Amino acid sequence: MCFDWITRFRLSAICWLPLLVGAALWAQSPLTVDRVAEVDVEGQIELDWRIDSAERALRAGLPAVAESIYRGILTRSAELTPERLATLKVGLAKALIGQGRYQAARAQLELVPSELQVGAHPLYLAIAIYGDGGPRMEVEAFRAALKRVSKTALSTEDLPWLALLQGLRAELDGDSDQATAAYRRAADLAKMPLLRSFFEGLILRQELLRAPADEALAAELRSKINRLEGQAVAYPFVREYAVTLYSLGRVGEAVGAIERELENISAGYGAGKREHLRLLKGIILGPDSESGRAALKQLIQHGKNREAMGIALQLLARTAGQEADLLDFLKVIISRTEPHPLLGQMYYLRSQIAMKDPSMLALAERDARILLEQFPGLREITNVYRLLAYAALERKPPQYRAAADLLIQLRDQSTDSQELVELNRLIGDCYFLNRDFANAVDFYSAARSRELGARDGGLFLRLISAQLRVGAVDAALQLIDEVDFSGSVGLLDRWRAEWNVAQALQVNGELERALTRVRLLLKDSLAIAIPAALDIRLRWLEAYLSLETKEMEGLEERVSRLLARLNSLPKEGANSLGEEDVILLETEILLLQGDVLMRSGNANEGMEVLTQLRKEFADTAAAQRSYLIEAAYHGLVGDFESAQATLTSLAQIYPNSPLAPQALFEAALYCERRGAEFYPQAVVLHNDLAERYASDSLFYFARLKQGNLLRSMNDFAGAQIVYENLINGLPAHELRYVAELSRADCMLALAGNEPNALGDVVVILERLLDLPNLPLDFQAEAAHKWAFALIKRNSIEQAKEVLSLSVSRFLLEGQKAEELGAAGRYWVARSMLQLGEILEGEGGVVEARRVYRQLIAYDLPGRHIAISRADRLLDVE
Repeated sequence: MCFDWITRFRLSAICWLPLLVGAALWAQSPLTVDRVAEVDVEGQIELDWRIDSAERALRAGLPAVAESIYRGILTRSAELTPERLATLKVGLAKALIGQGRYQAARAQLELVPSELQVGAHPLYLAIAIYGDGGPRMEVEAFRAALKRVSKTALSTEDLPWLALLQGLRAELDGDSDQATAAYRRAADLAKMPLLRSFFEGLILRQELLRAPADEALAAELRSKINRLEGQAVAYPFVREYAVTLYSLGRVGEAVGAIERELENISAGYGAGKREHLRLLKGIILGPDSESGRAALKQLIQHGKNREAMGIALQLLARTAGQEADLLDFLKVIISRTEPHPLLGQMYYLRSQIAMKDPSMLALAERDARILLEQFPGLREITNVYRLLAYAALERKPPQYRAAADLLIQLRDQSTDSQELVELNRLIGDCYFLNRDFANAVDFYSAARSRELGARDGGLFLRLISAQLRVGAVDAALQLIDEVDFSGSVGLLDRWRAEWNVAQALQVNGELERALTRVRLLLKDSLAIAIPAALDIRLRWLEAYLSLETKEMEGLEERVSRLLARLNSLPKEGANSLGEEDVILLETEILLLQGDVLMRSGNANEGMEVLTQLRKEFADTAAAQRSYLIEAAYHGLVGDFESAQATLTSLAQIYPNSPLAPQALFEAALYCERRGAEFYPQAVVLHNDLAERYASDSLFYFARLKQGNLLRSMNDFAGAQIVYENLINGLPAHELRYVAELSRADCMLALAGNEPNALGDVVVILERLLDLPNLPLDFQAEAAHKWAFALIKRNSIEQAKEVLSLSVSRFLLEGQKAEELGAAGRYWVARSMLQLGEILEGEGGVVEARRVYRQLIAYDLPGRHIAISRADRLLDVE
């Protein structure tokens, strides 16, 4: 009987109480959206990486790939701020412009609200207007958009486009020389070879568009070509003749003129000019036509002029819907024995296209590795490191550390301050996703230290979240207070950070501190325009924390006002909330209202609210958690049967809910609390959980608890089977040691005084103490039971040695004595009392009294027993 009581003490006091506390917190946890800082930041990181991928595709000359990525991101528009949404629409417009789809680009840009049409927006709107209008372009709209462009608001990638627009405007003003100079400046500003080739191609196409449709000029040029046939000076006339024919709509004649000249082997100009004629033929036919693509491919296959071939390659790459055809063509050229002059750019293009398709990820990585090894001087090489890092993140499972190592290599080669900020942020992202939050804090901090007062761009929220995950709450609070004065962080991120800090304080049990923080924030908000959804969330959190700290005064009224405010918001317009936000907020406020009413003693009214929630919003997380709230109330008033029934209903109604395993587990706990006659029913509930949710984290706890209940019912053989199945089925589980000791307890109970069976128990307990990383309290318990088994086996000397070593280890080593918990102190005291009995039996009165005095000096449990024994031995002595 004593042994069974010891076993029940261990399992109930050590294993189950913390789990019950965790379950109660879960039942009344904050809003499901933004509930945990990590979830919010992970989504932001994923979004940023996809945007970076789209921008990289644009820089590689793959606008169709970029378009696909942008459209995928924009399907999640409900998760995006208006500012981020505007930026993404500009990016999508750039991708559409890169494919010549100016009308679609303009439509996207005009969807952006006027107050958000800043930065590069007017630049790309001007391009879209020009491209969309053709001969009937809206000149005034074009000029107005271009006038709004601020050069300081543009990135280096935008500057070539600005120069191009300035050339177009010069043409409208009739200044062809200035236009030509602007076009050349556009090509020169394009730093990457792929981008430069694209602008060269744009200039050639613009030349076709601005050519005069003049029959007399065409006749005159034909006459000059005839007179100069076979001479080098004929080249510019041949070229202008083809362009003029194109402007007259005589495309076939223009192509014929070029082909005749190419067939004329007596022409006196060199191969470079002949290749430019082939390029002109491809442009006239159009890269979206089969004949045009064939002409461009022929130029790339047999050409020598890098400039002409580079333009042709870009024209092929920027044609929508032709990625598969381009991949096949690149495969042919790359596999040639003699390396192509544009081989590096071809590997780069192919790797970028392959990144779009998960099944081609290995090809993308292989090409990127080749670029790093064989083309280290390629201008796009920095993008290659990022490509490889992104590929590592796209793997299943993601290789976060490998991605971080690649970006660290890139960072070590960089000297640009802004690039170092971005790279440190990306490296921090990799560590954050890998849950290595300490390293994430270091890299995010390094990024912020270089920002020099620039706008934050999400880095602040990342750093706060990482600090909270490593428990550095005070550091996070200090950072939040600092940004209040610097103004470098957007209001939305500032409030989100406060939300996450408040929840971290709540998890740490610092409810009053969290409540004070939230109330100060809400007080400050009276003079600030806060988005309605965020303001309501924070006021909900204030009410929730008030409930948890039992500050009930006025709480019912505040929650009711909050619900009324939500319902009074407009359904449409700028100040309206999305449908998902409205449902989320309404259900969480209803759940809180029901909880407040029940805890205030208005159980009937509270149940009416929870019933309304379940009826009107049955599919929401709040409706599911309402059963946990109801069960907690029944448990609070001692109605364990109703609590059990409520939780069982939750598991039956929502069998696929992540809360179903928890509901079954708590139902079994309430069932156990109803009395020993209900233990068999509790065993069945734990068994249901284990069989239906074998992959859930509660599976192991349910089996352990099932074994514990079987022992309480004196079914030690059944319990032993449960523990052995756990040990054999999940040998690497972090709680294996609990199952091991529980099995030893069963074996000890079944062994009686049979020597061989007791010998098996002794071996198991001895080996158990050799397991690594055992908690100190557990070591103290296992050592005592090892000695207990030795005593039953009549190995008194060995038992005395084990007990002596245990006492010496846990009490005489100062640090271990301080680290012992309540359970550990209990088992050390039991060992000391047992050791004292053995010493007394051997006649070692002085030594026994010394052991008892040590127990008294350390103020361990059983102190009064030790005093009585020490006094008795003093009389004997």
